[in-house]
Amino acid sequence: MGHLEVLREKIGRLREEIAEIQELNKRFRLRHSNDIEAEVAHDQRQDRLEAIQQELAQLATLGSRVRSVAEVKERHRSRLRPVKQAS
Repeated sequence: MGHLEVLREKIGRLREEIAEIQELNKRFRLRHSNDIEAEVAHDQRQDRLEAIQQELAQLATLGSRVRSVAEVKERHRSRLRPVKQAS
């Protein structure tokens, strides 16, 4: 499995987690009586969303580096010419 594939899977898992957090936050906002426990859970979800945002920024940087390395390798390969074999 290539580096880009791993990054795509990681991003997919983070998207799922974001969707779940958004749904829980929506339920939190719709509740009329928010107790302390619900407030704490909401704050923890907000912290996790911020952590995910930072992680996605790091993955974007890493992904561009992986892509750049792959592009350099491909350019290098295209410049290589087969050596003619002596008869």
